[in-house]
Amino acid sequence: MVLGTFKLLELVDRAQTGQLVDEGEFEAKLLPTKLKELVKQYDIRRDPQILVPSDNDLADSVFKAAHELLVDLGVYCTDTGRIIKISEEELKEALKCLPESTVIGTGRERRELRPRTIEDKRPPIITGPVEGNCTSENYLNILTSIAMEPEIDILCCGSLTDIDGRPILSHSPIEIHAAQREASWMRQAASKAGRPGLCMIGAGFEWVAADIASFNPEGGFRSSDCGCPCIIYPMKTTFNQLARTKYLLDCGRPMQAFSDQLIGGFTRGAEETVVSSVAHHLANLVLNQANFQELNCQHIHYTNTTNRLSIWCHNVGGQALVRNTRIIASSECFASAAPCTEMLLYEGATVALSVVSGMNLGPGVCGRGTKGIDTYTGLEARLFAKTGRACAGMKTGDANDLANQLAKKYEDKFDNPPVGKTFSECYDTRSMTPIKEWADIYEKVTKDLEDLGIRIT
Repeated sequence: MVLGTFKLLELVDRAQTGQLVDEGEFEAKLLPTKLKELVKQYDIRRDPQILVPSDNDLADSVFKAAHELLVDLGVYCTDTGRIIKISEEELKEALKCLPESTVIGTGRERRELRPRTIEDKRPPIITGPVEGNCTSENYLNILTSIAMEPEIDILCCGSLTDIDGRPILSHSPIEIHAAQREASWMRQAASKAGRPGLCMIGAGFEWVAADIASFNPEGGFRSSDCGCPCIIYPMKTTFNQLARTKYLLDCGRPMQAFSDQLIGGFTRGAEETVVSSVAHHLANLVLNQANFQELNCQHIHYTNTTNRLSIWCHNVGGQALVRNTRIIASSECFASAAPCTEMLLYEGATVALSVVSGMNLGPGVCGRGTKGIDTYTGLEARLFAKTGRACAGMKTGDANDLANQLAKKYEDKFDNPPVGKTFSECYDTRSMTPIKEWADIYEKVTKDLEDLGIRIT
């Protein structure tokens, strides 16, 4: 992006002078009412039998509705209780300023991220998990098992539950210490895997001071690693987030932004949520000047992205973005099951089909969604990546048929998913390889996927 600090400071000015609105009214009234109106106006409808649409008009309608939502509503600043308005001209300029590509990583792990298209034959970029809850005891080993998978192009941080046995106290020296240790462990994991140049996404901590402290080329994040400034669900920002953007702009780090959504939350149904998700991508582009972004529409009840509503949102949202912008987007996978279960692998494979809609993949697969602790391994990341690359170039109609077949294998277990195992229970930490039970499950599922026409090589 070439908008830079001047645009950012101008937006901060607007956060102090914009329309004054109660936060509860913005979340529970203004936003959902506007979304409902736009879904009706653009006749956005979901067919329950379609998970991977082949409808360009639907994708374009979602984009138009999202564009209108951002321009008409703006972004709410929680620090001032005011709305930051964004003009149509500013949004067009931000879209126009998108670079053709973004370079991440170094050496053999250097990657060039470019926008993909629907039914694109080019392989997707894969971001490995964790992005879920991990103990400091297992953090390094979990990340190492993921970094060892050659299909992984980017390593994403997790959410530490503790640091050396201490609870992480927000806005304290402990949070800064945890952020520094996290960055160091991520660097160590990449080195242990023989991939020291691997790009990493940090910023697992909310406080910008902790994020800044983790940026240290000697033992922490480098200029080739990604920061993560994000619009907050639903359509909100803070001065803390914008300060993160300011810092990342100044030091020239690439930025990945998340677009986290909650189907059944403030954005109500799938149709409203997918419009909100695309609007969040546009807002991240203007406010945070993100180089690439991630799409995550979780179900409020299941807390996963592997249900039919979420899969539809990821594919429609992806198609809306790639048909109308050069935004580089990826599809995140939060699963209900845990490692050492067939269900987890089928969930990941179903989300991986979103590459057909022009998406990259990850972070994923995050076992047990936001509920699990240490429920992440390199093996499910391997299947997620291999499935996505095998499906690149597939027709949307064929992907839809496969998605329906795969979803039927696990969706009846959402209310009581298999417990599975934690990392230390299903990996040999000395050889950093899966135990036989987990390896056998992987082989069984890959054979099933190949029988369905997905060649896992």
